[in-house]
Amino acid sequence: MSDHKKKLTLSVFLLIMSTDLMESLTSFLMKKGVVSTELLPLSLGHIAHFIVVNAGSLLIWLGILTYLLNFFLWMRVLSKLDLSVAVPVGSTSYVIVPLVAHFFLHEIVTPVRWLGIFLIILGIYFVSRSKTHDGGTEVPDTL
Repeated sequence: MSDHKKKLTLSVFLLIMSTDLMESLTSFLMKKGVVSTELLPLSLGHIAHFIVVNAGSLLIWLGILTYLLNFFLWMRVLSKLDLSVAVPVGSTSYVIVPLVAHFFLHEIVTPVRWLGIFLIILGIYFVSRSKTHDGGTEVPDTL
């Protein structure tokens, strides 16, 4: 792999952010779809019943579609960046999902969880600023 493919460029960073936003949307759609069926808690013994009841659920089908689209976007990210950088930088979904859960699903996010989210943000920053094996910086200073 050539060296330019291992850099976290602005375009690759934006692609990662797109996958994280899509992953968050997928989680939201699936959660809304599952809750609307009132088949909670879902267990392995009820999978067949769950599939029959949800075969016509638009929310769950949209969730599956966004999941598939996100899969192909993530493959693009992995083709351009080292896994050891892509996955930690792609952890912004750990920040986005609690925000979506709080504002759109009215879930309670405790202060301890917000602290954990802040630490994740710090970790994303440090990983994105890490050095490559040849001593170069992964992220251009313009990012």
